[in-house]
Amino acid sequence: MTFSEQLSNYLRLLDARYSTLAKASGLSVSAVSNYVRGEREPAYDSEQTEKIIRGIMALADEKDVALSEDEVREALQSTLKNGLNVEYEVYLNNLNALLKTLDIRGSELAKALSFDPSHISKVLSGQRRPGDLGSFTADTAGYLARRCNTPADVKLVAELIGCDESALDTTRALCDAIILWLGTNTAVAEDDPLANFLNKMDTFNLDDFIRSIRFDDIRLPSLPFQLPTTKIYTGIGEMMESELDFMKATVLSRSKKDCIFYSDMPLEEMAKDPEFPKKYMFGLAMLLKKGLRLNFIHNVNRPFHEMMLGLEGYIPMYMTGQISPYYLPTPQNSVFTHLLKVSGAAALEGTAIVGHQGDGRYVLYKSSEDVRHYRRRAEELLGKAKPLMDIYTTDRRKEYLSALHDSLRKDGDRYITHCSLPLYTMDEDTLQKILDSRNLSAEEKEQIIEYRRRSVEAIQAILNNNRVTLTVPSLSREAFESTPLNLSLADIFCPNDITYTYEEYQAHLEQTRRFAERFGNLRIVPDPSPTFRNITYKIIGNQMVIISKNKYPTIHFIIHHKRMVQAFRDFIPPLKDNVKE
Repeated sequence: MTFSEQLSNYLRLLDARYSTLAKASGLSVSAVSNYVRGEREPAYDSEQTEKIIRGIMALADEKDVALSEDEVREALQSTLKNGLNVEYEVYLNNLNALLKTLDIRGSELAKALSFDPSHISKVLSGQRRPGDLGSFTADTAGYLARRCNTPADVKLVAELIGCDESALDTTRALCDAIILWLGTNTAVAEDDPLANFLNKMDTFNLDDFIRSIRFDDIRLPSLPFQLPTTKIYTGIGEMMESELDFMKATVLSRSKKDCIFYSDMPLEEMAKDPEFPKKYMFGLAMLLKKGLRLNFIHNVNRPFHEMMLGLEGYIPMYMTGQISPYYLPTPQNSVFTHLLKVSGAAALEGTAIVGHQGDGRYVLYKSSEDVRHYRRRAEELLGKAKPLMDIYTTDRRKEYLSALHDSLRKDGDRYITHCSLPLYTMDEDTLQKILDSRNLSAEEKEQIIEYRRRSVEAIQAILNNNRVTLTVPSLSREAFESTPLNLSLADIFCPNDITYTYEEYQAHLEQTRRFAERFGNLRIVPDPSPTFRNITYKIIGNQMVIISKNKYPTIHFIIHHKRMVQAFRDFIPPLKDNVKE
């Protein structure tokens, strides 16, 4: 008997759900869920195992079921391997963090270790353990150490495992350090860059941001900004100064030409100055206040956490709809780093050796001849770039609906996480009653009714050929009243919040369950503790991700870049066909 089966037996005996056991044991709902579904197992003598045992005994006392703690411990521990020297869940989290830091996919690791990719995928997701954990760890650490062939890679690993970079001066030393770290049960800090990105988007309020930077009070200066036609900057500090000078020169000019920004300079050095990001974002706000469109060519070949850190910082700017993000599909060389920023009035260009930005040279140009030259170069660079994501605000409503329609023809299973409930699972009579009880015009009601009809047709067409996993909030009355849910109307940029009553929400939740029963390809995953309350994201196969922010303001991001799509797929925990609360 497996640990999962034995644990399930106790839940049936105690007539308890895994969420109830989680509360009694002090573990997270997701952790207990993974144990019940057999996707994870605690170590033989770990704290998690003891908490499970104590939780079972607490429920037994509560329900007056006679159980012996010694018998429960023996029954559960007999299914686990004794003598495992690591807490496997911590080990697995650390290993995945290490792979993500070095931007190594499971398929690459499988090839290096001569494993089948599906086997490694199951190992990394926690569905299967290596037969010999010691050998697997040694082989993996050896490959990762050989793979760290640049100072930047070694620095990233040193920071992750908490080791002095100078101690990792040989491949052997790096390998030994990785083995030691994976076996110490020291949990890596919970700092998922993708989770941070989504959290920032979920909680971001454009009105609050505008007030915080006093955007409406910004007055574009009219006094001339005295700079020579050419100015040279050296060092990290002067490089940051050159960025601010470029924006000042652009704001104070009469030009209304759009701007093109490209930089593959490392962000971490600049992030160490707490004032620079504030000044930089204020400078961007000034450019937007002037009405300029900004074309950013992002460097997606950075380490993943650094790339996401950059994208996270631009969220306030994305919300304005005046920024277009791009990326270069071909990797840049690993010797030089470059900076090129051009407006209608100024150009900033710089080059440095990787790892030596402080010795780089950055030049700001203001003469019309120089600006024309660098603008041609920037436009040629933009011509080689591809959209990193398409951003749709209210003024691009028709274009978004067209893109949404096109996504229906994409093959691939869908994973959808809703911050509310999808309108297509509500029957039309219920929707009509809700709308009739609100202060809406006949035109607004008809628009919503028609949107629901189209949504029903769309999901049915998708389910004909693809599987859909739909995660929806399953809230207690207390949780709902703390943060009520609204009808999910972001796709039509509805300006009104139509808030459920708890009774309406419960009725819709039940209709969602019944809707799923009609389709074998649709799986509902109820979530009693949703992480995000204001965004919905849809993962469409390996092809795209659609992130929709419901309000403050309504905005949609369609992401095509394969690396980011894969990151979203990795972000989703593995699920089995029998998932239920």
